[in-house]
Amino acid sequence: MTQNRNVIIKIEAGSVNRHNDLVRMCFKPKRYFPDWQEGISMLAMSIADAEGRVFGEDVPCQFEPTLRELAWQTGELLTGTSAYYAIRQINEPPPKARYQIEQKPAHLLISADDALFTRYNFLGVWKPYFWPLNANHGTVVRGAGGGDHPHHTGLYLAYGGHGEGGSANIWSDWDEPPYGPCGKMLHQRFVRITEGNVYAEFVEDLIHVKGNGNLIMTETRTARVWYADDTRRFLEITHETTPPLDIGDRQFLFVARLNPSMGIPEEGHVENSEGQIGRTTVHHQRARWCDLGGTVGDGVAGIALFDHSENIEHPGFFGEIAVPEQMSILHHPPDELEDDRFRLRFGAYVHEGVTPAADVEQHYQCYVNPVQAEVLTGSEL
Repeated sequence: MTQNRNVIIKIEAGSVNRHNDLVRMCFKPKRYFPDWQEGISMLAMSIADAEGRVFGEDVPCQFEPTLRELAWQTGELLTGTSAYYAIRQINEPPPKARYQIEQKPAHLLISADDALFTRYNFLGVWKPYFWPLNANHGTVVRGAGGGDHPHHTGLYLAYGGHGEGGSANIWSDWDEPPYGPCGKMLHQRFVRITEGNVYAEFVEDLIHVKGNGNLIMTETRTARVWYADDTRRFLEITHETTPPLDIGDRQFLFVARLNPSMGIPEEGHVENSEGQIGRTTVHHQRARWCDLGGTVGDGVAGIALFDHSENIEHPGFFGEIAVPEQMSILHHPPDELEDDRFRLRFGAYVHEGVTPAADVEQHYQCYVNPVQAEVLTGSEL
């Protein structure tokens, strides 16, 4: 391809209305920009038309060099429509990142626009967890401690439940019977921490061990944070493990212990993708998503748990273990894996208001049907 100054990219909304939806595509700048210098050169993006004519101000974009991946947000893009962008190379100091990750000895602080979105606690705990997880009025999940089930903390991944079928228990935090000795998810290292103007992301290696210290599996966990706007915030998690060397049900769970101020199950609003409403009604039902909300701070906020369509056993099995003030998605690995890796993808959509006003179904469709993007041509404009 001719080495040109601008590169034109086309995106398509597909079957979903897009509102500042996240776009990610493979992009290899050396194919288009002969003067590209790793670590110095950057990419800038402008809105364009189908002929490559540029108009309007620059659109924030983010290039991840290790993945060769370019990301930005759509703005408003209606079902069935397209948009065009012009990409150019610049050599300027990068601006201060909108999304930042500050690493402390035992946790990560993940912020947007200099305000804390979440803290990821990874050391000195039985299993890592996110708390707080802030909507614009405050956290939608409970912190450590509490009068009942203190091991239900924030938003977290769990394994095994209460030892169903003999599986290890990485759910409770006990050294003694009847539920212990429990296993742990142990942080090993952060493979990558990414900050930028479009999203923040970390990649972490962990090991899962039984109560006696025997290895169950290794895991690589990826967590990405981005906002459609201040009232619509997203945390997307992918965890990929080796085959669990364990017996029994070997269940994997994605869990949120809700802020008590929401008043769930009696007062808060609970609704799933199948149109079922109420905490008792949605319990032990399969669904694509489940949304829970109520009073948070001086407003109303909620959290929707998304089960990705690529997950085994999709749609997921939603329910609780022990208390109705939490919600979990449950999946099991197959008896034998095809490629020796087990992969699950989950999303947490943190929003203002409750289900209908938060457009939960639309945002779920955006999650499982990403925007399609392609490079069209270079341009001398």
